[in-house]
Amino acid sequence: MSERLLDRLEAAFGARGVDCERGASSLALADGLTVEPRAVAHGDNQVQVDFAITSPRLAGIPLLDSYAGVGATADEAADNALDKFMQGSFDVVIEALTAQGGASDEVDWEDWRGATQAWRVCAGPLLGVATRSGAHIEGFAEFLPRLEELFTRDFPAGPHWLRVFVGAVDGQHHVSEVLVDGALWAAGQAALEAHGWGYPEGYASLRLLVIALPSA
Repeated sequence: MSERLLDRLEAAFGARGVDCERGASSLALADGLTVEPRAVAHGDNQVQVDFAITSPRLAGIPLLDSYAGVGATADEAADNALDKFMQGSFDVVIEALTAQGGASDEVDWEDWRGATQAWRVCAGPLLGVATRSGAHIEGFAEFLPRLEELFTRDFPAGPHWLRVFVGAVDGQHHVSEVLVDGALWAAGQAALEAHGWGYPEGYASLRLLVIALPSA
C-alpha cells in the first residue's frame, strides 16, 4: 500500500517539476522538503493516511496532515485518501515549502499582521466533501477573518501551520478541530464552535490547510 502511495506521489511531484529522490518510505524533494505517507487500515475498506511532512521553512515544526479514505479494498481506500490530499493540501505544500511555488492558482496568498509579527500566508484550496450532490457547509468565508484576527493575536513570530476541519451530519454539527502546529488551539476551536455555520442534510465536511511563513 505504501509503495503504491509513493509511486503516485512521486509522479505528482515530478509532473509539477519538483525534483524528487525516493527513499524506502519517503520522498526527499527540492529545498529540503520530505514527505512520508503512513497508511493504517481500519477494516477492509477504510484507511487513514498520515502525510508526515518536514521542511527547513518550518524551522523544525513537523507537519502531520491526515486524510481518511474509503473504498472496496484497502488499496482503493488509500487511493481515496491520497486523492483528498492532492485536492486539499498538495498545492499548499508545493507553493509554501519549495521554490517551485508560483505556478498554482489553487491557493491564496495573504499577508497577516500582528502587533509585532507578520506572516506571508498560503491557504487553500478549501476541500469540501458531501454525500448529497451540490451540498456544502456554508459560512467559511465569514469565519476566516475571525481566524486571522485570533491567530495574529495569539501566536509568536516564526513559521506555523494551521488546519481547520468541520464535519456535520443531517444539519447538525458532528465533529470539528482547529490545530496549530499539530496541537488543538483552544481560542480557534471556541471561535469555530460559536460561528454560525450552515449545515446541509446528509454528511458534509470541509477542511483547510494554511502555512504561515515569516515576512518582514
